[in-house]
Amino acid sequence: MTQLQNQDIEGRQYNAQCPLRFQQDMEKMFSVGLVVRSEDENPFQAQVSAYRGRNLRFAALRFSPHSTSSLAVGPRSNRLLVTLQKEGVALVQQDGRECRVEAGDIFMIDPQRKFFIETGEILTHSVYMEPEVLRNLLPDFDSYTARVIDGRHGTGALFSGMLDGMFGLAPTLNEDTADRIAESLPYVFSAALSGLSLGQPMSPSRLKQLHKQRIQRYIRDNLRDSDLSASGIASAVNLSTRYVYELFSDEEEPLMKRVWSSRLERCRAELASPAAAGRSIGEIAYYWGFNDVAHFSRAFRKAYGASPRDYRYDQTKGFGSM
Repeated sequence: MTQLQNQDIEGRQYNAQCPLRFQQDMEKMFSVGLVVRSEDENPFQAQVSAYRGRNLRFAALRFSPHSTSSLAVGPRSNRLLVTLQKEGVALVQQDGRECRVEAGDIFMIDPQRKFFIETGEILTHSVYMEPEVLRNLLPDFDSYTARVIDGRHGTGALFSGMLDGMFGLAPTLNEDTADRIAESLPYVFSAALSGLSLGQPMSPSRLKQLHKQRIQRYIRDNLRDSDLSASGIASAVNLSTRYVYELFSDEEEPLMKRVWSSRLERCRAELASPAAAGRSIGEIAYYWGFNDVAHFSRAFRKAYGASPRDYRYDQTKGFGSM
């Protein structure tokens, strides 16, 4: 792709074959070091429209489900990441805090320190800010990482409007004007941060959603463990077993039924994949945490209306024999 001039919006697309290129471009364009990961069943996809001026740097980023974390080694970031969530939901962790970010919310992380972001399908508007001015305005600005800032009202809405407006101005910005915008951003953002009450407890509904996110992530990461249980999940996320059950009591599927259904769905996906044709049905079932192939076969037929063997044949015929 042709490298555009700094004052232009630069559009790029990334796919599963080039997450490393995405990481390198983020370091080059925005001085932000990060590691991007996605699950095999959700290959990494990204679309980036970016402005990289002398001091002003911002981007619109559309992502497939993925996680982002700090670099363990290598170049260190020297800019703060401030993001306005436009679409989708993200779970953000830094400095011992965890927050759930929804459309209209703003959050900040410092990529120089350990952080973790997990998302579904999202669209964000992000600006990459030099930290010195903000640190002078708010000496304790580290206390504001991984916190939700309301971007719909008050000074948060002022900052959101400014960030969104920059994308319309980007094609006509000259460096002098861009520098003045960059100088003003920390002041407007500090006003948005000043509206936060650091001692204010999280609302029960938001805390409940955060707990459910943590539980769902743990289940996904440990789905292959045949010993996965409600008590084990509760212990891993530092909650009581009773409360873990309560969190999912209003869901269509109870907690362990969700685990069962997720395992069946992973097996179904593999049975339908020509790439897994060399693996037996038993291997696939055991791999995803089932202990009894006969029991798995009965559950599979009940869920999908066909035996695993018949389902595999119907899905893979034309791709060769099993």
